[in-house]
Amino acid sequence: MKKIAGIFKFPAACWKWFKRLGLFKKILLLAVLAGALWYGWTLVFPAKQPPRFQTARVKKGDIADIVEASGPLAPITTTQVGALVSGEILKIYVDYNTPVKKGDLMALIDPTQIQADYDQAEASLSSAKESLESAKMAYNLATLNRDRYRDLFAKDYVSKSSLEEYELAYVNAKSSLNSAESSVIQAQARLDSAKKDLDNTRIVAPYDGIVLTKIVSEGQSLTSGYSTPEMFTLAQDLTKMQIEAKVSEADVVKIKEGQTAEFTLDGYPDQKFEGTVRQVRTNYSSSSSSSSSSSSSSSSTTYTVVIDVDNTSGKFMPGMTATITIKAQDKKDVLLVPNEALRFAPSSNEQKYETTGLWVLDNPEAEPRRVGVRVGIIGTTQTEITEGEVKEGDRVIVRESGSAALTMVNGNRPPRPGRRR
Repeated sequence: MKKIAGIFKFPAACWKWFKRLGLFKKILLLAVLAGALWYGWTLVFPAKQPPRFQTARVKKGDIADIVEASGPLAPITTTQVGALVSGEILKIYVDYNTPVKKGDLMALIDPTQIQADYDQAEASLSSAKESLESAKMAYNLATLNRDRYRDLFAKDYVSKSSLEEYELAYVNAKSSLNSAESSVIQAQARLDSAKKDLDNTRIVAPYDGIVLTKIVSEGQSLTSGYSTPEMFTLAQDLTKMQIEAKVSEADVVKIKEGQTAEFTLDGYPDQKFEGTVRQVRTNYSSSSSSSSSSSSSSSSTTYTVVIDVDNTSGKFMPGMTATITIKAQDKKDVLLVPNEALRFAPSSNEQKYETTGLWVLDNPEAEPRRVGVRVGIIGTTQTEITEGEVKEGDRVIVRESGSAALTMVNGNRPPRPGRRR
């Protein structure tokens, strides 16, 4: 009992001793005790070393070759309606978004001067026609006299000089008739031109459609010279629209007419819409860029892909920017590996390879081995393996713990031929 009592007295004595210590000594003592406990814990329960390599399993699944692009929504047919005559705009009958039918009056240009020109041309034509009638009568008379004197000359009733006089009168009458006929034709042409100018003071819709833009205002003066002053932009039909997407030369070869294109719009962030590829245009545009930190420069070539869009619902407006994805190719139940696996090489490896490969880890204790493969569709996060000594369930290395062995090539895409690891 005395021994047991002694055991209980020892902690009490230690506690009394601890209480008599100063604050600094108490803190120091507690720190020493905590360090000793931590050291003892690490001896009894050592920390597990992380695996050298992080792996992912080769699996089967579906993959699609996606082409991404962007472009503005636009009406399929638009027309700039302009003024073919000069003058002041008296009245505008349409505004933005006004629907019009073919022949509807959109604007009226002051016809005062053009009407005067038309009246003058009409008077000139009337005068020319009267001159023509007079010339016809003179010609008929000259013809009659010439024929009569020919008969008289044949019977030796008149002299040859008298006949020549009437033949000359006939020639002059015929020339005057031809001139009068030409004057009528010219006067008619001037009248037709003045009539066309007069008609052009009425700006009418060339087809059924809707007004997209109005560039003029009432009271504005227009001068028709070498170019036609633009007044309105008219869209034929907004229920059918199109997207003109710019696609890189690397992706345009994957796109074919009739493919389905999905697109999103900033105005409808939670919705996806569909269109159909109508045309892959052969015209191209090139652009170049240079780095300010180096003398290197790069160029890129893009092609225009036209996508038809149904806008029966009226949700889409011209000018909206569409972000487009086109599923160029789609495969089911194929071998897939993470893209990181095709960019990986162990830090100890210094060899360069001519073919694309994967590093396979047969078990956690084994050394990685390289397997040559051939890739198919390259997706955003996964790549199809079409050939190679890998099968479903194999573990491929995606990165090496605590090293800089993970090398990025081409951003988020696996290496292309000529960049092998």
